[in-house]
Amino acid sequence: MGLDYDESQDIAQETLLRLWQMRDDSRLYNPEGFAAVIAHRLSLNHLRRKPPLPLESEESASQTNPSPLDEIIQQEDVHWLEQKIKELPSTLHAVLKMRQEERYSNQQIATLLGIKEDSVSTLLARARRQLMEQIKQLRRERQ
Repeated sequence: MGLDYDESQDIAQETLLRLWQMRDDSRLYNPEGFAAVIAHRLSLNHLRRKPPLPLESEESASQTNPSPLDEIIQQEDVHWLEQKIKELPSTLHAVLKMRQEERYSNQQIATLLGIKEDSVSTLLARARRQLMEQIKQLRRERQ
């Protein structure tokens, strides 16, 4: 799932610890399957805590020479996306801006907004999903 060796070892140890804590639980019919679910969810949680990767570095952008038409289309797309982000409901807009532009962690955002850290993840996912749906709709319209 994109984890390095040390991270995957930590996930495996945490999974085994949780299974050991539940060893007397009669609901544990399939320990292998349950271990897989635990490891998967722990991996996802670990990946969510990592800071987001930059979309594109300035060096790689300057290596290509787009045509004038491509530059105009790209500028229109950037303007369109900025407008759609501004049109998001205020909470979604604030959370997305703090996370993507200001690079705050989910914990910092939760503290600033006075909400739970899990709520920050939910709001980020909702904002990104809304934007992705609008992007998909734009692509369908262009085709």
